Amino acid sequence: MLIEFNIENFLSFKDYTTFSMVASKSFKEHKESHIIKADRSLNLLKSSIIYGNNASGKSNLLEAMGFMKQIVLNSFRDALMDNNERKFPLEKFALNTQTEKDTSFFEISFIQNGIKYRYGFEIDYNKVVAEWLFHTTSKEVYLFKRNLQEIEINKSSFKEGLGKEEDVKENVLFLSVLATLGKEISTNIVEWFKKFNFVNGIHDRGHKRYTIDKLKSDKQFFNWVLHFVKYLEIANLSTTEEDVNEIDLDVLREKEKDEEIINLLTSIQKIQSKQPKRDQLITFHRKYDDNNVLVDTVPFNFDKQESEGTKKILYLLGPWYDTLQNGKVLIIDELDSRLHSHLTLRLVDFFHQFNQNNAQLICAVHDISLLNKETFRRDQIWFVEKNQFGASEVFSLGDFKTDKVRNKSAFDRNYLDGKYGAIPYFDFDVKLNEILYGKREAK
Repeated sequence: MLIEFNIENFLSFKDYTTFSMVASKSFKEHKESHIIKADRSLNLLKSSIIYGNNASGKSNLLEAMGFMKQIVLNSFRDALMDNNERKFPLEKFALNTQTEKDTSFFEISFIQNGIKYRYGFEIDYNKVVAEWLFHTTSKEVYLFKRNLQEIEINKSSFKEGLGKEEDVKENVLFLSVLATLGKEISTNIVEWFKKFNFVNGIHDRGHKRYTIDKLKSDKQFFNWVLHFVKYLEIANLSTTEEDVNEIDLDVLREKEKDEEIINLLTSIQKIQSKQPKRDQLITFHRKYDDNNVLVDTVPFNFDKQESEGTKKILYLLGPWYDTLQNGKVLIIDELDSRLHSHLTLRLVDFFHQFNQNNAQLICAVHDISLLNKETFRRDQIWFVEKNQFGASEVFSLGDFKTDKVRNKSAFDRNYLDGKYGAIPYFDFDVKLNEILYGKREAK
């Protein structure tokens, strides 16, 4: 379970920025359905939703989480592949002279197997400047602290790190080295990062393959999806191997006299024959006669004949199911893209109501129909906006004083009225009209 994420000097985030999944103790709404009781003193949110203007930094916040995950998972491997010359693919805040020289900061707090951890690092393009790991049992204590190549280890609580201090290169995380060696605590932490999953709500490429493979291999998931998509008037589903348009060499030789071209296409055909055939999804729709009596079902090529919204929702069901079943954290950028507002609402409500394994959802959206007190608590609603210096800032609706935001407030109307900020805005001024149509002389 994710507790908190902190970043500094990455993409559009210049200053120290905190995003929290800790539930406010003073808010009483949706306590039974929207809260995870982590321990006696800590309640976490099942979900959070992020609003903001275009280019405000919503996607950058989610990308920063994904960046940290990739560095943790790939630090050791990538350094080996690049002969220890690997540089971190950092994108520092570019609109300030000082941030170009400063390090970038990443820290995350989470619960794994009942233990609370706080792990983070500071990196420059070619080295780890600092790294730290803490855990909490009765109180928070450090497991290791790193300052460049000097590593201090808690000898009583982190014995797995002893004797490995000299084995880490300056461009590799100490945690990644220990996890690669199979050390218990470090492996446990890396396993949590593997459950930190990301979906792009505009493109299906990242999760389409996962969903189709799961439909083929998991009968329970197949039945769940089939039941889920009934409202889309889909009667059944199946997967089939996609036909490959192979080259007919006999026909080619009759039409083409250039042997070099024939040899080239022959080589292409050999490569095609060795490639595994891709699976495609087939949906079946009911067919009726003139008297509206069901007579048959008609197969549709899912990618070519179904709507963009239908494709998105079905491909999204793979990671959605996996997250709920296995208690993972799911991050979705542009959740509402290509989906009807009511469907997005129902998806979020389903996540709140049928979440038995402490899964969490974080998504960036524009659809203000989600911005209501029936769907989210105040502390679940976040905003991102840029200040006058081009730096993104993050704040929660729960941060506003009660004289401005009450539980009975119309969140969507207040947001559109600009009471919370983080909305798109430009003036309809005379200059825009003159550039468009030219300046007209007064009559």
